[in-house]
Amino acid sequence: MFAPHLSSTTAACLVVLACLSNPASADEATPGGGTISGTITYKADSTRPWRYSRYFIRNSKTGELSETVVALRNRALRGTPRSGKPITAEIDQQFFQFTPQTVAIQAGDSIRFLNSDATTHNVRANSPIATFNENMSPEFDYTHRFDRAGGIATPVQLGCVFHGGMQAWIFVFDHPYFAVTTENGQYSFENVPPGKYRLDVYHPLGRLRTSKSIEVTAGRKSVESFTLSPSDLVK
Repeated sequence: MFAPHLSSTTAACLVVLACLSNPASADEATPGGGTISGTITYKADSTRPWRYSRYFIRNSKTGELSETVVALRNRALRGTPRSGKPITAEIDQQFFQFTPQTVAIQAGDSIRFLNSDATTHNVRANSPIATFNENMSPEFDYTHRFDRAGGIATPVQLGCVFHGGMQAWIFVFDHPYFAVTTENGQYSFENVPPGKYRLDVYHPLGRLRTSKSIEVTAGRKSVESFTLSPSDLVK
């Protein structure tokens, strides 16, 4: 079962990992490359309820959706140099839940896994881009570097062999133009090279996915927002 408790570290981790900012108004001028920002929302359907929506939507009336991965897709982006040194992000195991449950990184970055519970956990992945299986006693940590990218189509799904309801997802990209939405459903990319792209949106626990074609213009800010619904459920 999905653990309903959300610790205060979730929001902080999401902000650090995704490097998010508030969306700007459309067609504002910006130096260098283009800027894309927006808000991801969820529109509920009473005939097709999503049982976990309350854990990712703070305001059911407006529907802003957290922990949604947003990423650009274009072959020309492959191998784009990172703006800084590789990072080490953290995923904790706390209250029998991975926190945060959704992380996005660039190939070459690492994840440090922690165990803040008073029981033994495990972190396991069997993915085309990463395989590991580590038991974690209380206060134990394990760091894994992710050298291969799977993009939005092939995330690394995490589990715990001792507690089957625990799950999380790590998305590894071969470029820096990706984000995980904040609690307010917001994301932003800066200094995007001009060109045509697919903009992919995916909420892994909700299995909600969509995309659209966009064009980025140098020196411009544009807003690209999405509303997901049960119609976007991955078959």
